[in-house]
Amino acid sequence: MQINNISDREAMFFLSSLSELGYASKRAIYENIKPLYSIFEMNFENLKMKVKLREKQIKAVLGLKIKLNELHEKYLSLDERKIKFILPFEDEYPKKLLDLRDYPFGIFVKGDIPRQRKSVAIVGSRGASEYGLGMAKFIAQELATNDVDIISGMALGVDSMAHEGAVISKGKTYAVLGTGVNVCYPDSNFTLYNKLCDEGFGGVISEFPLGTNPLKFNFPIRNRIISGLADITVVIEARLKSGSLITATHAIEQGREVFALPGRITDCMSLGCNKLISDGAGIITSPTDILEALDLNVDKKIQVYNEKNANILAKNDKKVYSCLDLKPKYIDDIIKESALDISQVLSSLLLLELEGFIVQVSSNYYCKRLS
Repeated sequence: MQINNISDREAMFFLSSLSELGYASKRAIYENIKPLYSIFEMNFENLKMKVKLREKQIKAVLGLKIKLNELHEKYLSLDERKIKFILPFEDEYPKKLLDLRDYPFGIFVKGDIPRQRKSVAIVGSRGASEYGLGMAKFIAQELATNDVDIISGMALGVDSMAHEGAVISKGKTYAVLGTGVNVCYPDSNFTLYNKLCDEGFGGVISEFPLGTNPLKFNFPIRNRIISGLADITVVIEARLKSGSLITATHAIEQGREVFALPGRITDCMSLGCNKLISDGAGIITSPTDILEALDLNVDKKIQVYNEKNANILAKNDKKVYSCLDLKPKYIDDIIKESALDISQVLSSLLLLELEGFIVQVSSNYYCKRLS
């Protein structure tokens, strides 16, 4: 191929295939080498004089020379694979990312590109409780209904529920991956991945080269992009040391607001959220709290669940219902708290479930149903 026919975007696409090059080195190359394609005509000494790179990085760049034809074919295949590669100075590049000190110098996008709309990142534990999963889905659903884009990382647990909530409301949701955009991880999220990439519900984004597998150290790196694409970051459930708190820290450093869902002080999954709140994060009592922080008009407070219909219940049913909240409770505890016998409790639980007041989240564990 003719080297002098390589555009800046294609040249940076070639360079993005190198794991040795980070944001700073890519930016240094872009700013110091003009035209950019001339980097592939340089020798070791030329390149060393032009850009301050480590010896390992220089060797990696020089090693691309024998792969140019192969990389050119991959670049040409992007359109066919419905993948975009976008540089920071191009119009399609998400403007919110440009506020970051270490914005990605080139992103891959499959599906839609985030627009300049209100957006909220929802993150939390992969092993969240049923309450945490339900709240992630509910909050995302309500925000998406109000035309707020949902950003997350498509991990199991809270991330997946946040994306699902946005999809239910036919909103837009974007997943920032720790893999290449053509790698679905985890495999169990393949249906969700297709909804984002191919069915118009949003898109997936990554700064990592195509084909990058789920390497453990990539996920903390991508978290700055999750918070960077959002006006507000919401943490649902998180341990004191977790990726979610890394994302919240990035958000704070980026000058973005952070909200957290309060939890019981005895629950390890709530310790991270409670610590954020004690440090000054906003407290979530309803999706309305987030909508108001986004300066969106809200006619009335969005209720998490509706108690008023409980007044129509019979005495025993009402007593059983009053024993429940949004945290799943075991049937033996319900029997003990209600002071009813097992047959009465089972009868009430069945009626409450059929009428939509409660949900059985697992065998013999019940909680109130979200709105």
